[in-house]
Amino acid sequence: MSQNLPSTTPAEVLDISPESLEIANCYLQNQDAADVASVLNIPQSLVTQTLQRKDVRAYIDQVFFDVGFNNRFKMRAAMDAIIKKKFQDMEEADVGSSKDIIEILALSHKMSMELLARQIELEKIQVANNIKNQVNVQINGSDGSKYGQLINQLVNLDAAPK
Repeated sequence: MSQNLPSTTPAEVLDISPESLEIANCYLQNQDAADVASVLNIPQSLVTQTLQRKDVRAYIDQVFFDVGFNNRFKMRAAMDAIIKKKFQDMEEADVGSSKDIIEILALSHKMSMELLARQIELEKIQVANNIKNQVNVQINGSDGSKYGQLINQLVNLDAAPK
């Protein structure tokens, strides 16, 4: 069973059953519902139903974007390696088109800006989902009513020296 675990573990607690987790991890390895059903020796309908659940889809998406070249840090490192290689090639040849490197740098910049835009959108969505209603109640104790007098007595009782 441990062979089906993802190479990186998510930082957050998973709200997913162990059976669903096993199906999801097997799907990440095989990427075919029929193969998952045969490997785990379960009906394919159970596999497809499990893979359609929201918590399982979220887990698969998270793992998919955290490993391989879908990971933003690995993508950035790969892009930096390409840029570095292009500069080396231009330096070794003593000739080169600045157009090539400009296109690569423009693509790198565009990818970075798109990633930042997506992160900003995600943060806006998260902030919008975290808004809670708050009701404030103010009680004035000096309105002359019996309740106000009681509150004043209680406040003065606490403030009185002992």
